[in-house]
Amino acid sequence: MVPEPALAAFLATVRSDAHDTVRALAAAVDAAGGDFEQRFTYKMLVYTLDARWHRWVVAISVNAKAVSLRFLFGQTLDDLAGVLRPGSTTAAFIDYPDGATVDAALVTSYVQEAVARHERG
Repeated sequence: MVPEPALAAFLATVRSDAHDTVRALAAAVDAAGGDFEQRFTYKMLVYTLDARWHRWVVAISVNAKAVSLRFLFGQTLDDLAGVLRPGSTTAAFIDYPDGATVDAALVTSYVQEAVARHERG
């Protein structure tokens, strides 16, 4: 579970209509079972392994139009559902525009893959 202080600190900085989506994404990330450490940093709710904050695994961010699930090394994921949007040479995002429904099982599977690949690399 995301520590309440990290989640609360993040939610306090984002628009209120994004809160339900953020909570749904946080629960789906938590369900992936990674041994995550979480922190509100870089204006995102960031999840990492072994306190390697410069090599985080997944993060949740909010902008004016969407909530995004960000994978630092998302370009290496298989993306069988075709939902990842490239963000850089390494990163990829799943965007949830206002009103979109979070498919928790899909999010959990992508996070599990990201953790597995992260632990190998």
